[in-house]
Amino acid sequence: MRHQILLLTVFLTVLPLSTVPVIGGKSLAGAWEPIKDVHDDPQVQFIAHVAVNFYNLKHHSNLILKDVVRGETQTSGAATKYLLHIIVDQLSSPCYKTMVLDKKKSPHYRELLLFEREIC
Repeated sequence: MRHQILLLTVFLTVLPLSTVPVIGGKSLAGAWEPIKDVHDDPQVQFIAHVAVNFYNLKHHSNLILKDVVRGETQTSGAATKYLLHIIVDQLSSPCYKTMVLDKKKSPHYRELLLFEREIC
């Protein structure tokens, strides 16, 4: 019985800490850092192509990446989020904002978190 009470106490102490996303007004994830040269960074270009391809598969469309305008990264633990502003080959509304999660420990795991139109 004592072990159960001790275990319950530890559980109730740790659980609230695991649900707090912010400490001192700052996110537990790293800060967003601007990408210095989006045109010459092969990883950024690859992630932009991944985002467009994921979008095309999901929405049965045929967008083609033309350019990456700017971007930011946020690294936390074993994952990096890429927030990219891209231009696609489309007459109406060619500007998009996209966010891709890239997990470092699993080299083939990438998830499209956001893909939405924005004003150029």
